[in-house]
Amino acid sequence: MGFPQSGLVAMAIVIVVVVTVLRLVSWYRSRCPRLRLLTGSRPQQQAILLAVRPVVRNLLPTLEASGVEVSVIALLPTLTGGSGEPLQAQVEQVNESRLFSIRLAHWVGGTLRRPEEVAGALAEELLGLYLDAAAVTVVRQTPATVSTTMLVTAEKMAARKDGRPAVATLSRAAARDEAEGTVVAFRPNPLGTSPNGHAG
Repeated sequence: MGFPQSGLVAMAIVIVVVVTVLRLVSWYRSRCPRLRLLTGSRPQQQAILLAVRPVVRNLLPTLEASGVEVSVIALLPTLTGGSGEPLQAQVEQVNESRLFSIRLAHWVGGTLRRPEEVAGALAEELLGLYLDAAAVTVVRQTPATVSTTMLVTAEKMAARKDGRPAVATLSRAAARDEAEGTVVAFRPNPLGTSPNGHAG
């Protein structure tokens, strides 16, 4: 006694759906670079993942649109160049194709790099690949410096009525360093709203 015809049709539909889903998953995995963390403790790896994911999510689609594919992004303990010099990142091209792999160093010159530094190095390499692939020419660059006028204005704004500073003022060197990449945490608004106007 065989299956009714409707049962065979339903089984065929299920098989087709399963095969299609498996192919889509396989295609998606092949399109997304494998992030391999080959060093660091579990908390360090989790922090690096959180820092790197937005970079991958925001830059890879643009890079892929230019015809470049990144197959692997690997975090290694250290990287060295041909002369033994320490490297922060290394990009390899597969057989002169448009397929690349990126290696990132966790330690550079004996210093452990913070997650945001690793993410920044990855962003630099992805942007570099895009500039090369899309033949983009940089026509203007603005250095990250803080003018004397801005520092004097900031100090005046920070001063209270009694003449004492309301917040600690920065030296010019510290302000320049801060402008070059340090993230500043803003104090919460006393009204309970965030800087963008939404309730906190």
